[in-house]
Amino acid sequence: MAAARCRTARMMRGFSLMVRWPYCAYRAPDEGAPMTSPDSDDARRLATAALGLQPRPPRKNLMLSATIESAGTRVPVRIRNLSETGAMLDGAALPGPGDSLVLLRAEITVGATVVWRDDRRCGIRFALVAASVDEWVTGKRPATFDGKQGQARVDAIQTAVRFGAVLPAEPAPAAGTPDAMDLDRRVAEEVVHVRQLIDALGEELVEDPVMLQRHMRVLQNLDRASQILEHLGTVLGASDPISAAQGIAMQDLRERLLRNPHS
Repeated sequence: MAAARCRTARMMRGFSLMVRWPYCAYRAPDEGAPMTSPDSDDARRLATAALGLQPRPPRKNLMLSATIESAGTRVPVRIRNLSETGAMLDGAALPGPGDSLVLLRAEITVGATVVWRDDRRCGIRFALVAASVDEWVTGKRPATFDGKQGQARVDAIQTAVRFGAVLPAEPAPAAGTPDAMDLDRRVAEEVVHVRQLIDALGEELVEDPVMLQRHMRVLQNLDRASQILEHLGTVLGASDPISAAQGIAMQDLRERLLRNPHS
């Protein structure tokens, strides 16, 4: 895994390369811009007001697994901050400025355009307001009635019933259970998802010099666990698992998987 190997190399080179994310760099008010200092935030607000521009919706800093589709490829990413109109993504294979993509997380899908890109991160602007920040976090859309959610939805339903309106039928749950091949594919997807979560945790931990100094061996083991999960996901999702296992670069893992069943 390129990201994991890169992270391990940064660990071994020392602290100076750890704190290299552009958090303090000021950017024009594009969606998904990196976090800035309070002074630069004030300067941006003043500049926005002076130019008569609409202020950017507030962003929420978080860490969410998602997927992008662009130019016929589908790759995992992490959402690092988010508003209703845009986001900042972190990933190994991101499209460039001006490129179009589709961002997917669970039940939510939205088209977007890349506004800027910097190393492993990029800022995107959504083509439309597809969901609230809370909905992006859960990955689910709340139930609605007549465009209303929550208690307003309940009140709207009660009003409709009082006036004799016919309520729409609830969607039927999906019938049936997955077959063995579907289940194997979903297990492989979950293994990859766990690996992404470990990667996200590792990326956060290695940016803390104190954590890095005190727990170097633990962080290296975390990185190794991530690599093992990546290989296991590949094997589980392969049409020929034996060949996939034989192609694993980690010798000890390959030998454990291919050992004699009676040994």
